[in-house]
Amino acid sequence: MISCADESDAVAKSQELIDYYQFDEHLLDVYGIDATIMIPNETAGIGASFETEILHDDGDFKWHISAGRNFNLYIEDYGDYQYRMPEFLRKLEAQDIFKTEIIEQKDEYVIYKRELNMSSKKISTYHLYGIKYINGVYYEIKNKEAGDSEKVIDFILKSFLSFKPINIQS
Repeated sequence: MISCADESDAVAKSQELIDYYQFDEHLLDVYGIDATIMIPNETAGIGASFETEILHDDGDFKWHISAGRNFNLYIEDYGDYQYRMPEFLRKLEAQDIFKTEIIEQKDEYVIYKRELNMSSKKISTYHLYGIKYINGVYYEIKNKEAGDSEKVIDFILKSFLSFKPINIQS
C-alpha cells in the first residue's frame, strides 16, 4: 500500500532524474499561479523560440504558454473540483471520431495518440492531458487540440512534470 506522501515523494524523485538542460525555469506567480514550470528553450530542436510567451488576462482562469510555433501548453484553474481526470477519460473513451490509443497513463496525466484515417494516409497526433494539484487548486494542463509530434509531446510531458509550487522559505 502506498500513501499519498510516498507517491508525492516518488514523483519528486522522478522529477529530479529528468534532464532539463534544454529548458528554462519560469516563475508563474506574476501571472497568478504560485508555481514554477520548465519550458524548452531554443536549444531543444523543436523550433522553440528565445522568448517564452505567457498569455493571461488578469482575473481569468486560463493561461497559454508558448515557446515558438511548436510548443503550446494550456493551463486552466478548476479550483477545488477534483473530478476532471475521470471526466476527461470518459469523454476520450466515448468519442468516435478518432482512433485513440493510450500511450501512458498515470494518476496525474495521460498521453495518448489520435489517428484520423483518411483515404490517402493516416494522420497521427500525440496529446497530453494532466491535472496538477498545487496549493489547494486543481490545474488542468494540456497541449494544443490539434496535437503534436511524438518528439514535442516528450517536451510537453517534461514541462508538465516540472510544474510545481514555488518553494517559499522563511
